[in-house]
Amino acid sequence: MKTLLLAESHPPTLEHLRGLLSQAGYSVRAVNDPIAVLEHFAADNPDVMVLSVDLPRLDGAHVVHHIRGHSQGARVPIVAIDKGHLGRARGVGSVLDLKVNAYVADPLKPGELVPRLESLVRAAQAVPLTGLAATLSRPAVNSGELRGYPLPGLLHSIYRLRRDGVLVVAHRGLSRRVYFLRGGPVNFDSTAKEDSLPRYLVERKLATQAQAERVVEALASGLRIGAALADAGVEAVGEELSQLLRDYTRDKLARVLGMREGRYAFYSGDEYTSEVASVDLPPLAQVLEGARKGFPLKVMAASLRAHLGEYPVRSPEFGRDMQAMALDTDDIKIAMQVNGRIVLKELLAHGRGELRAAYSLLWFLKLTGGVTFSATPVATGTDMLSAVVVPDRIGPRKRKSLPVETAASLREEAVRIITRSYFGSLGLDIAADAEAVERAYHETAMRFHPDTYAEFDLSDLRDLLDSVQEKLSASYRVLSVEEKRKAYLQYLFSKLDVGRNTAVVVDAEIALRRGESSLKRRDFVTAMKAFEESVSLNPSEPEYYAFLAWATYQGAGGPLVQRAQKAQKVLKKALSLGPYVERLHIIAAIIDMDLGDAPLARKKLLKVLEYNPYSQLAKAALRKVGR
Repeated sequence: MKTLLLAESHPPTLEHLRGLLSQAGYSVRAVNDPIAVLEHFAADNPDVMVLSVDLPRLDGAHVVHHIRGHSQGARVPIVAIDKGHLGRARGVGSVLDLKVNAYVADPLKPGELVPRLESLVRAAQAVPLTGLAATLSRPAVNSGELRGYPLPGLLHSIYRLRRDGVLVVAHRGLSRRVYFLRGGPVNFDSTAKEDSLPRYLVERKLATQAQAERVVEALASGLRIGAALADAGVEAVGEELSQLLRDYTRDKLARVLGMREGRYAFYSGDEYTSEVASVDLPPLAQVLEGARKGFPLKVMAASLRAHLGEYPVRSPEFGRDMQAMALDTDDIKIAMQVNGRIVLKELLAHGRGELRAAYSLLWFLKLTGGVTFSATPVATGTDMLSAVVVPDRIGPRKRKSLPVETAASLREEAVRIITRSYFGSLGLDIAADAEAVERAYHETAMRFHPDTYAEFDLSDLRDLLDSVQEKLSASYRVLSVEEKRKAYLQYLFSKLDVGRNTAVVVDAEIALRRGESSLKRRDFVTAMKAFEESVSLNPSEPEYYAFLAWATYQGAGGPLVQRAQKAQKVLKKALSLGPYVERLHIIAAIIDMDLGDAPLARKKLLKVLEYNPYSQLAKAALRKVGR
């Protein structure tokens, strides 16, 4: 059965087509937005795609452009469908800039869509696939959502079955791939520049930015990684190069394991080996390392909660997996206490190793079958000669005093979190989306969780840290839901004396903040689009026009006079709405000064200072005119 990815933003059409294509013999994955299209394309690797021409654009481009830019995007047939059945067909001209294989004006018209799909699928099947494409052309052995941290269990299964294949994870426009041979990870790649090996080299000061750019160019020309590094002047050969690739793959796999959103799929096969270099890594060690870097402690604690009153004991698998786990000395010390005579809650609270290390190791050993649990003490070694096994007792460990500097820093930042707004408590701007809220919440909550400082005496800070957790939880509950986030913003704006006569429009304020961020990065084109959005959402607010005028003056393109005219047109509209908004007059004066009319610029600035003698912006601009 061929897999088909269907994307249609009109719900009735989506449901009708889902049924139609399922009856035609396709396994249909139906979605209604472009982000879901990218995630399902990268992870599920469909045989054919049916996409609506009027899907919302992503970063200014139709989702087809993003797919064709993907490493696997050239092989999949894509059919663009229109709205002829609703009397709103845009015509074939709407897909001329898209690299689609076919266009269907009315997808519900009998004899149109299904025959077109069948011919495209037959043509695609006639082209033999090799290498990575051949591996990814098979149905996924395992796939699903990333929520709930399913990847550790999947990696353990891959190790036990000694599988060859490719794990693909996708979130929004990002896709990452981990390659496996005989059950162990051997390589990694990603569509994100921040995940690239050259960026990794720069971050660890193993290469300069110029060298990293040369490595990228060399790899694009077809050179292998060793030759590309040598061409860029990066000294890494032999074992040094192998260790570098091992460190890189291990670091990125840990990041993959910590992903909380998106989709994953595992494809079985080893055809990719001719295209991908491989390194040797301890297969199971990456699971423990990734969990420690990316999992909240509560996730691992939840797995052990049912066994807190039981006695953990090492199983035969522990010895057999020692090499694959590659435990360090501290972990081995903890593992040696797992002898079947110490109840789990005492082992976690008072045993060797700090609390997070003990929790993560026991979680890991449970996942891999390295420990089993018994309701009564277990006889091991010489204890097997005894009729009764006596439990071991561990005295409570003495906790260290928290360093004075650390305690002061925690107290100061905790007070800041408790006393600020929900956005401020998470360190976020009002333009932050749900993904940024999720990331900030987990990072901040983990930093202030008492378990992070389990080896220290927190008696003086316990109440404060509990209050921080309550504030962070409340912030997350409100800001992670779009409707609640907008209602909260409306409440905040209603409490602020913003000095405006117009009603606050939350979406307009968010667009304004995005534009301000782009201005700081000197990305004037993006800023201009954001300010245009804020003006369209609230056309009565003159402050928005001030920002739009400045972004237009800086980023509209063309000669100075032409940019100035465009900006002055925006200012004229703004001044009719708010003749006393000082920012408008200051921008107008700066434009006059740049055009060579210093007297007019000085006159406008002096007028601003008449009704606001304390305007620092006007004073700074006036000093510039006077030079």
